[in-house]
Amino acid sequence: MSDFQELIHEEGYEKVLIIGIGKDFLQDNHGEAFCQNSILPLVLDSTPDFYNYVIQEQFDAQHKEVVILGTYGEILDRFVMPFDDIEPYEQQIYDTIVDNYYSTSSIDYSTQIQPIFNSRCTSCHGGAGGLNLSSYDNVMNGGNSGDIVIPYDYVSSLLWQYVNSGFMPPGDNDLTQTQVNLIAQWIDEGALSEPYEPLAGDINNDGAVNILDIVQLANMILSDEYQGSADLNDDGMLNILDIVQLVNIILNN
Repeated sequence: MSDFQELIHEEGYEKVLIIGIGKDFLQDNHGEAFCQNSILPLVLDSTPDFYNYVIQEQFDAQHKEVVILGTYGEILDRFVMPFDDIEPYEQQIYDTIVDNYYSTSSIDYSTQIQPIFNSRCTSCHGGAGGLNLSSYDNVMNGGNSGDIVIPYDYVSSLLWQYVNSGFMPPGDNDLTQTQVNLIAQWIDEGALSEPYEPLAGDINNDGAVNILDIVQLANMILSDEYQGSADLNDDGMLNILDIVQLVNIILNN
């Protein structure tokens, strides 16, 4: 996997569906290598003729068109690039993905949510009295109508209802769909002030690492079940080595 591919995955954009047809996808092993840590697969033209590079060879093609689609199928960007040189276009592709998709990593309120309020909301809701969106504490305190955020339930949260319907901000100043989705994800994650960091070794997600996690890990191994958070040594499989590492985590704590 290239540095660029790793960056996209590490920052939580593994739900972006990449469709590629072209010689460089085979030469650079973009196929399974790209999607090995991805929720969605890399989709290639898998016809036999593809492996003979029929598209490039038959037409003596030197370039290909790249089209980046949004979550609703809309075209976000399209451009023509050489068959064998993606590097000059990496920043353009990265910016388009980050600007239009939300990451599956935990949301950071201070860097992802508050800037939305600062740019679109606090001119009206940033002072004394009523709803104040100038800080995390103020947002969670709500306004004259009560709480505007119900953690883990974005649909019932007034904040999301207002921005999703376009009721707020007023006038021709609606949030983008990406911003609305980001707020929804933040609320459904618990509306936390800081990103949630999973506890290493907490296989059963009960907030503690103990014998119960060893039991669950052993059951997963016996049932041939794979869970990324249980793969403590990151070798792509669950086995006795993960149990040994889990025991060490418990003893060191």
